[in-house]
Amino acid sequence: MKKIIFFITLILVVVFFGRNLNPFSNSMFTFHDETQPARIQQFVLGLKNLQIPPRLAPDFSFKLGYPVFNFYAPASYWITSILSLSGLDTISALKLSFLLSILIGFISSFFFFREFFNFYPSLTASILYISSLYYPLDIFVRGNLGEAWFLALFPLVLLFVVKTAKKPLQLTFFFSTIVLSLLFTVHNLLSTVSVVLVLGFTLFLPNKKINILTIILALLLSSYFFIPLIVENHLTYASYVAKQTKYTDHFVCANQLWQSPWGYGGSTIGCNDGMSLKIGKFQLFFAALGLYMLFVNFRKFNKNPLLKTTSYLLLIISIGSLFMSTYLSKPIWDLFSPILSLFQFPWRFIAFSLIGLSFLSAYLFNEMRFRFKNLVLVFIVLFVFIIQSKYFTGQVISKEKFEKNYLSKEYIEQIVAYKIAEYLPKTANYKTWKTHEKKPPKKEIINIHYFPFWTILIDEKPYIPTKFDELGRPVVDIKNNSSVQIIYKETPVEKTGNVMSMITFVILLYIVKSKKLWNKLISLS
Repeated sequence: MKKIIFFITLILVVVFFGRNLNPFSNSMFTFHDETQPARIQQFVLGLKNLQIPPRLAPDFSFKLGYPVFNFYAPASYWITSILSLSGLDTISALKLSFLLSILIGFISSFFFFREFFNFYPSLTASILYISSLYYPLDIFVRGNLGEAWFLALFPLVLLFVVKTAKKPLQLTFFFSTIVLSLLFTVHNLLSTVSVVLVLGFTLFLPNKKINILTIILALLLSSYFFIPLIVENHLTYASYVAKQTKYTDHFVCANQLWQSPWGYGGSTIGCNDGMSLKIGKFQLFFAALGLYMLFVNFRKFNKNPLLKTTSYLLLIISIGSLFMSTYLSKPIWDLFSPILSLFQFPWRFIAFSLIGLSFLSAYLFNEMRFRFKNLVLVFIVLFVFIIQSKYFTGQVISKEKFEKNYLSKEYIEQIVAYKIAEYLPKTANYKTWKTHEKKPPKKEIINIHYFPFWTILIDEKPYIPTKFDELGRPVVDIKNNSSVQIIYKETPVEKTGNVMSMITFVILLYIVKSKKLWNKLISLS
């Protein structure tokens, strides 16, 4: 019976929350990060050309080659590009990817809660998790594919960590490493914070050595991204552009977490943002009651140390992340501004609070004692579906118009790079490059943004340029009959990252396959 109810709930998630994400419909919704479809299209192009992993968008910035994927967390693009390669067009793949992020968020949070609570409390809390308004905000207003998948993967990672803490198994170890690697490469900023949070979470649980090994292997598996990001990031304008946004203009007023009008505008100074920053009244109300129940049952926790530790850790993460999103945390932001200023928008920290608030709700529902409790919880789920579904929609336009606006040749070649200007190589003059935002340059020179992964051959001899125009294009002296070849080759840094990722994967397979080595690892923990 429970399996049937779970399956029905899964269908209701698609019907109520995913009705505007139908990959086969002829409509699409607009959102803030309009560059997502073009990025997916270029990522797929890289895969088709066997550029694995993709590191540049070849058609961006007047077809000069733009190294966006070398520095922007790629996990969500891997997922969405696989959907596209299966036969879907770019827009359909994007919608399906958003839909899958909701479904996986629901499934992963449900099974995470089930490690501690009964079926119906876990089911209700998982619906509260995906219906929190920050979820549809990320999809239908901001269109942030990376953050949507972060919300989907975070509870899945916690599930694997808890399962390993209970009983380390080779298969769990393997999938835990893979999922952790995806989490660590799904969003530059949120993933960075998640490394610290997951490590801290792990240190307070049993079998911590196995979980720590999983984290280390996941980071090594992600070397193909992290090593170039760390070593080569200074070659772009990433830090310069990020610091143009003043974090002081984007704090959340505390009352906005409870109530702020739903809208499709942007984040502004003060408490009247054009988009909603509320978490959801259901989520906050039930979490507050759960927190009260938590303190009432304080002494009972000694009977279940894993539940006790997990509850307090998630409580700290939730309260801490909400605090960091509000004006109250400004002294901390000011103190660590060289690092925190890269986050640009303090309200991003809201993402970390959702799983903890839902966990408190699950605890409340699990501890309540009255007749027909399960029936009441079913009605709460249905009520949440009906009330919250109105937020799972965007500003809809035709699919044809969307493609014309955001996937046209002109948009991809002349416009999209300026929407993600932080990845411009420093060989280009940023201010001069910006003057060409609406028209392509006319100079007839080597037509690439020069970056170390380009190899230039003039008359079959390697040529390393030393002079560049304002757009970072190599200026070279060549004879009339000279031949010029431009070849894309990964840099030693990027190759090192790839090799480390592959070696780590082989080590991971060996650990999973070797019972003797696995038993030794278990004995160490």
